[in-house]
Amino acid sequence: MEQKRQPIRKKVQKIVLLISVAGLLLTSAVGLFSMLRIKGDSENALIRQMNQNLLNVVKDKADLADSELGKYADYIRDFSSYIHDLYQHPEDYVQREVFPPDAASAGVCTMQRYLVSPDISVEATAQERRLLGNLEQLWAPVLSGSKDMITTIYVGTQSGFLLSYDDCADLGVTPGSDESYFDYFQSSWYTSAMEAGTVLFTDTYPDAYGRGLMISCAAPFYDAQDQFAGVVCMDILIGDLTSYVIDVALGEGAYAFLVNASGDIIASADMKASAGAFESILDASSAVYEVSAPIINGETGVMLTSGGVYYAYTPVSSANWKFCVHIPESLVLAPVKAMERNIIAAIFAFVAALALIIFCVVLMVRRFSRQLTAPLTALGQDVQTISSGDLDYRAVIRSNDEIGDLAGSFNNMAASLKQHIENLTAVTAEKERIGAELDVATHIQKSMLPCIFPPFPERKEFDVYATMNPAKEVGGDFYDFFMVDDTHLAVVMADVSGKGVPAALFMVIGKTLIKDHTQPGKSLGEVFTDVNNMLCDSNSEGLFITAFEGVLDLVTGEFRYVNAGHEPPYLCKQGEGFEAYKIKAGFVLAGMEDLRYREGSLQLSPGDRIFLYTDGVTEATDGANQLYGSERLHRVLNANLDAGPETLLSAVKADVDQFVGDAPQFDDITMLCLAYRG
Repeated sequence: MEQKRQPIRKKVQKIVLLISVAGLLLTSAVGLFSMLRIKGDSENALIRQMNQNLLNVVKDKADLADSELGKYADYIRDFSSYIHDLYQHPEDYVQREVFPPDAASAGVCTMQRYLVSPDISVEATAQERRLLGNLEQLWAPVLSGSKDMITTIYVGTQSGFLLSYDDCADLGVTPGSDESYFDYFQSSWYTSAMEAGTVLFTDTYPDAYGRGLMISCAAPFYDAQDQFAGVVCMDILIGDLTSYVIDVALGEGAYAFLVNASGDIIASADMKASAGAFESILDASSAVYEVSAPIINGETGVMLTSGGVYYAYTPVSSANWKFCVHIPESLVLAPVKAMERNIIAAIFAFVAALALIIFCVVLMVRRFSRQLTAPLTALGQDVQTISSGDLDYRAVIRSNDEIGDLAGSFNNMAASLKQHIENLTAVTAEKERIGAELDVATHIQKSMLPCIFPPFPERKEFDVYATMNPAKEVGGDFYDFFMVDDTHLAVVMADVSGKGVPAALFMVIGKTLIKDHTQPGKSLGEVFTDVNNMLCDSNSEGLFITAFEGVLDLVTGEFRYVNAGHEPPYLCKQGEGFEAYKIKAGFVLAGMEDLRYREGSLQLSPGDRIFLYTDGVTEATDGANQLYGSERLHRVLNANLDAGPETLLSAVKADVDQFVGDAPQFDDITMLCLAYRG
């Protein structure tokens, strides 16, 4: 039986009317039920939300305080490392004398010396004191840039003298004496840092000059034999820090405060801490006494006291502080009372609005259905013409609404399809051109590296072979080998940060500079020092190079080398296996100006071999994101002990390819093997 045809207009009327009325009734029922239920659950929900919000506030503020204090810990950690380097390499630094405090220099930041007691000889400590005098050039910009926070930076040595950089000249002044004395051996900053063996913050204390509360950050340092040599410390005013941390806006009657390890409130929105005027939460009369135990124990939580006050608390781990928030219970429950009144009023308004909405929907659906179907029919005919392949045809826009927008979209689609077909042809041609240019660049880069083997067929004293497989069309790795003179062979292995064309261009500069500066009789440390400064002058893109260069004396077998942040080589002595040759690496090239690089050396015997590589070998990654690693490289090297340089490199590359499988190559893979024949 043929189904009776119904116009779309009537179908739309029935469907939209049915959905609208049913939806309104269902929504109304759910809304009324939810309102009544919310009325009963709102108090608990708001309290739970308040608890979580308070915990988030105290945690965020505690993290902020830890972050701010962490900057000073980083300063002290850097100072300790610098002092250790002073002891390790005193020959790299000039001697800088430090004098006793002079009252005439009060108010001017300067480096001053103090002795623990008259029993300490000024002459006996002169060399160490003048070496540590170099700290002034490190401390001066730090103190100048943080004068509102850092008041003093000082170092106390185990040998019995203290160097202080500040603008005070009255500490330890001894009338009638040329020297000033200050016995710091029993000071808490000294003894605590010595026992802890790491960076720490002292408890808060009032500044002796009345500038507010202070805290000290200290760390031990060690001499060239890694023996304890003293403590470096800085005094920090915490007024601005604590004011920033406790600045919390939670409503009238709510405020934040900080508690130190002793239970004293050191900062609060309604108090000013001064010497001897701290309020202790451990005092039974304190409003915070009821929650003092979990606060002092370093717990994190929220607690309602019998006095109708919520307290949220969490530790500030860096300085052993506790951050707390005080908020009255009435402030929490005020929104609940207001919500109850609003819900009752909303229920009555909702019922009245529902009846009016249903009446309006009926009228609007009838009119809407008539307006909707007419332009849809005409649009369907226009779309049929466009879809048949006539992309020059345009649909007629009959109304300024979504249907008109749809007609315009069909017109745009037709124009876009036509334009896309034209662009696709041009893009394909451009892509082919770029591919051809990159292919040329790949050949040019390969031609810059030594690629003819054997490179010196008339020389029987050595055999050398190298390969470079870039991750992209062009790479940042490079190797080189060349004769410095008739009896010296230079080998280079380097890796430029980054990949692609920028790294390849920087590679060309680095390779050229290293080769040009490697001259007979010139130290490799001087070569890298000169090359580093020249690269820094023209390094606007912030690239850097890890590099290793060695020069082999073909007569004596001495192998001099220099390392700028590169992987250490593998050395294979005759009759033994390959082992990583552990050497101290200097800083990368183009990373920092005026660095000094040091040359090292080792003795090769006939039959010895050296294997150089970049991190693209050990950091090759398989489909499971596992690294190839040094252990696997070590195994494959020792599995091919009898292989020549070319065979050895082929074996390593084959093992890397087997490990990686179908995973894409992440980094350039470059290797070089030098065999000394004698």
